[in-house]
Amino acid sequence: MMSKFQYLLRAFQIAWVCLRNLLQIVLARLGLAQAVAGPDRLRLLLEELGGSFLKFGQILSLQIDTLPREYCDALLNLLDRVPPFTKGEVWKVFAEELGNTPDNLFQEFHPEPLASASIGQVHRGVLKDSTVVAVKVQRPGVQEVFRRDAILLNLFVRIIFFFKFRSLYFMRDPVREFNDWIQDELDYRREAAHGEVLGRNAKATPTEVVPKIHWNLTTGRILTMDFLEGPSVLEYMRMVEERDEKRLAEMDQLGFNPPIFISNVITNFLSDAFRFGVFHADLHPANLLILKDNVVGYVDFGIVGHLTPEARQKQIQLSMAYARGKTEDIFSAFLSVSTFTDEVDLTGFRQELARRSRQWYREPAIGGIPHLSRSLTSAMFDLLALCRAYGLLVDREMIKYIRSLILADGLVSRMAPGLDLAPQIRSVCEDFYGQQARGRLFSRGAALTFLADLSGWLLAGPSQLLHTMERFERRQVRLRTRLAPSSDREAGMRTRAIVGAAVWFSVAIVLFTSGENIPAGISSPAGTLLVGFWGGWTLWMLRLLRRLAGA
Repeated sequence: MMSKFQYLLRAFQIAWVCLRNLLQIVLARLGLAQAVAGPDRLRLLLEELGGSFLKFGQILSLQIDTLPREYCDALLNLLDRVPPFTKGEVWKVFAEELGNTPDNLFQEFHPEPLASASIGQVHRGVLKDSTVVAVKVQRPGVQEVFRRDAILLNLFVRIIFFFKFRSLYFMRDPVREFNDWIQDELDYRREAAHGEVLGRNAKATPTEVVPKIHWNLTTGRILTMDFLEGPSVLEYMRMVEERDEKRLAEMDQLGFNPPIFISNVITNFLSDAFRFGVFHADLHPANLLILKDNVVGYVDFGIVGHLTPEARQKQIQLSMAYARGKTEDIFSAFLSVSTFTDEVDLTGFRQELARRSRQWYREPAIGGIPHLSRSLTSAMFDLLALCRAYGLLVDREMIKYIRSLILADGLVSRMAPGLDLAPQIRSVCEDFYGQQARGRLFSRGAALTFLADLSGWLLAGPSQLLHTMERFERRQVRLRTRLAPSSDREAGMRTRAIVGAAVWFSVAIVLFTSGENIPAGISSPAGTLLVGFWGGWTLWMLRLLRRLAGA
C-alpha cells in the first residue's frame, strides 16, 4: 500500500521529467547540449515515466495518421523491449502465487523471457505431459504503480473541472476507461477467461487460432497457455526494417502474404464482433502471431470488447454506412450511439460531416462502389473530433470498437498500404446479414411458426391450402402474362412446384429439427397426422415434377 508521500513523489517525478526534457530541448537549440531527435526523446521520456505511460506510448505507436512516421517507429520499441526483471523476482512471484517454483511445476522452464512488456514478461515452458506452453508472469509492483498513476490522472481530471478548463473536459471519459482497463489488464484470471471465450468462438474460423488456457497453472499474476509457434507481426516489421533476407525467406516458406494476412486480421475482428459480440481489443503487433498459410494467432487478452446485441446492430449499421459511403446513414448511425450535451448542434454536425466525408472517398466511385482515398484512422478521428465539437458524447462500447478498428488500420498502413478496407468491411457486413437471415429462416422458432400456420390450414381442410396455392398461381400467371408471353399451363406448374417445394421443405424442418416440440411427440395423433401429410405431399410433388419435366 502506497503512502501519500509516495503519491506526491510520483507527481513530482512526472513534472520533473517533463520539465527536464523541455529544458534539454531549449539548451540543445542554444547549442549548449547534445541534440536528441524528437521521436527518440519522446520514447525516452515515456520509458523513464514507465507504468501507464508505456501503455499510452504503445497505442500511439500505431497511429501513423496522427503522428509522423518517425515517431511511430521510435515508439514501436516500447512494445516489447522493456528491460526484463530478474530470475529471482520470477521465482518469488511463483512462490507467492502457486506456492512452488517453476523447477517443480514444469518439466522445463526457460528463465530468460521471450518478450518483456510494461506489465509482464513471457517465458517458454514445457508441462509434465510435454505440452509446450507460454507462461506470462506479472512484473513485481506493477499493480501499485498503475493504480497510483490512475489516482493521479483522476486528480488531474478534478483539477480540470475545478478550474473549468473546458477544452480538456474530454479527458474525463478516457480516464474512466483507464480505470476499467486496470481491472482487466492487471488480473490474469480475467485475461484467461477472455481467452477461453475467444478460443471457443474461434473454433469455427479457420483463419484464427487462440491458445488453450491451463487453469491449474493460472492465477491473478501468472497465466499459462499453449505456445503458438510463429513470429509476431512486430518481429516481421523489424525483419523488413533491418532487411533480414534470411528470415524474410523463411516467411515466404510459411506462405506469408501481408495483404492476405492483414485481411484475415480485419475479417476476424469484424466477424467476432458481429457474430459473437466479443472481440480482441488490443491488436498491436506484439499480440498478433503469423502462423502458416496466413492464419492469425492471438495472444494477450487483457483488453477485450463486449457488445450487447443492440450495440452490435448499431456498429454493423455504422460500418456498412462507412463502407458504402452513405453520409446520411453515417450521421444516423452516430446519433444512435451517442448522447447529447446541452451544446449539441445536429445541423452543424450533419453539414460538417457531409463536407469532410467527401475527402474520405475517391471520386468518382468505381462501378458505383465507393473506395477509400484516406485511411480509416483518419476518417474515425474526423468523426470523433466532430462529435466533440458539436456536442455528441459517443458510447464507450463504440469507442472501444472504433479504437480496435484504428489499431487494425495501423497494421494496414504499415504492412499493406494498398489494401482498400471499404470492400472488405462491406463484404463482412453483407455476410453477417446473410447468416442472420438464414438463421431466422431455418431457426426452430420459424419452424414452429410454420407448424402453427400449417395446423390452421389442416384444420380448415386440404382444400383451403390448395385454394391458397391456386390464388397465388393465378396472380403469378397474370403477372407473367403482362411481362412476357408464355404458356399458362407451364407457368402454373412451375408456380405449384415452387410453392409445393417450400411447403415440403418447411414441414421437413419441423419434423427433423423440431419434432420434440410437437405436443406428445411424433407418435402422437398430431405428429402422425403431420407425418402422413408430409408423405402425401411428397408423392404429389414427385407427380408434379414428372409432369413439369414432360411439359
